[in-house]
Amino acid sequence: MNGCTVGFEALLRWNSPEHGAISPARFIPLAEQNGLIQKIGNWVLKEASHFARRLVDNGWGHIHVAVNVSPYQLCADDFIDGVREALFNAGIEPNQLEIEITENALIESLEESTHILEKIRAMGVRLSLDDFGTGYSSLTYLQRLPVKTLKIDKAFIDMILTNKAQKAIIRTIIDMAHIMKMNVVAEGVETEIQIAYLAKCHCDLLQGYIISPPVPEAEAIDFLSHCKQ
Repeated sequence: MNGCTVGFEALLRWNSPEHGAISPARFIPLAEQNGLIQKIGNWVLKEASHFARRLVDNGWGHIHVAVNVSPYQLCADDFIDGVREALFNAGIEPNQLEIEITENALIESLEESTHILEKIRAMGVRLSLDDFGTGYSSLTYLQRLPVKTLKIDKAFIDMILTNKAQKAIIRTIIDMAHIMKMNVVAEGVETEIQIAYLAKCHCDLLQGYIISPPVPEAEAIDFLSHCKQ
């Protein structure tokens, strides 16, 4: 952790004229139930890839953009083609895009998910396991999945402030991931105390409000122009 920005995460928000701001926790499950998640997911992939292209055009080609993928989207027949098309249309290198999956995405079929992810990795796209620790954590997943980044869920990071006796869990997760040659991202970091402890544990990367809240693209570009590179 040296203060440099290495990536962004694309966050989907719905601002309804009738209902106001609606959380993804509400509308994503509805989209999955109604069969709309694939169209929404493909749109997010395209938008994220074009944002990555604009980063390249501004001299920040080393920065990647991460996209969360629904289990329904991951197992769709056209998912791999959709990723390939998004990369081609945006004109970016595969490693400028990162696909994030959750442990819950693997529950239905670990073998099928692993097969799909291996094809994605073979393309050169980054892969990460998101929200680690909130689902069905298993060394079996970590050993078999072709992911190179592990993202520790905010609930664990909050323990640094609220449950000091369990801080060792975070250190253990980081050490385990490093043994498996994985990078570790701490999610939801909000305080300098958390940063200090994560640095002591040799955590590789962090994200959270202490760096920046979610912002529109124009503000993200402005953020980059004023931060350390």
